[in-house]
Amino acid sequence: MEIVIGRALPGDVPAILRIRRAAEDWLAAAGIRQWQPGWLTAERLDAEIGRGEWQVARGDAGVCGALRLLWSDEAVWQADNAFAGYVHGLVIDRRHTGLGSRMLDWAGERAVEAGASLLRLDCVSHNTRLRQYYLDQGFREFGERAAYGGWTMALFEKRLGTVC
Repeated sequence: MEIVIGRALPGDVPAILRIRRAAEDWLAAAGIRQWQPGWLTAERLDAEIGRGEWQVARGDAGVCGALRLLWSDEAVWQADNAFAGYVHGLVIDRRHTGLGSRMLDWAGERAVEAGASLLRLDCVSHNTRLRQYYLDQGFREFGERAAYGGWTMALFEKRLGTVC
């Protein structure tokens, strides 16, 4: 099955929310407080898609993964908010093993094309499994910071190559 990654469309809202809700349920069942159920509403998602922030992976059966790609993130990175690609909300249909890595690589390529030398992301500090996943994807841990109303976030960054 061929999977193509590109900009999300307004019609993708239900599919992204379906995948996100499944991830929220999985996290809650695993005892991981990362995404609050229902925080990402259809209205919020539609507005962010309208600003070009969401990217999706599409396969034969439709949307199978999504992420937000931003160019700054003062809320989390604060004074360290350099020009970089900032990934948020990476979510994959669990039937598509390996797609998360592919989407992160894709986001890194877009960041290089935009002139950034870093790809950055964060997760709640107590999600040790996700922290290890990001390290396995070539990110280095930058530190921890309080954000989002008191959550302690682990910050990661990956140095990117350049386009010839």
